[in-house]
Amino acid sequence: MRRIFCLRLMLLVAVSMLPGCSFNVSVNAESETDMGSHHVLVKPGSAMTSSTSATFGDDATYIFECGAVRVKIQNEALTVNDLSYGMLEEGQPIEIDHGKVFVAGQERTGKPVEAPEQGEPVKQDVK
Repeated sequence: MRRIFCLRLMLLVAVSMLPGCSFNVSVNAESETDMGSHHVLVKPGSAMTSSTSATFGDDATYIFECGAVRVKIQNEALTVNDLSYGMLEEGQPIEIDHGKVFVAGQERTGKPVEAPEQGEPVKQDVK
């Protein structure tokens, strides 16, 4: 009899706790960073991110890696996952959303980066 009472009490406690429980799996829904004057947002995000920057006089290179996404801004030329997305204007925000690249709210199409001849800089298309 006592055993049945304990089981009913445990069941009642468990049922009364259910409405207060919630489970949310939105871990790393997005990752963001600032790269020079540009704010960069990557969706979905990743717990594994890294960023580097290097400036030499007027030359500046910023790299942000977020999971499988690699964003590079070199002298205002935007490259995402080895595709060129053209030149940036100062302060333009960048969003990478499930593989689509948006600059200042406008979607851009990537073009393969041409391998430079030895000693030549990489050429970027201006958009």
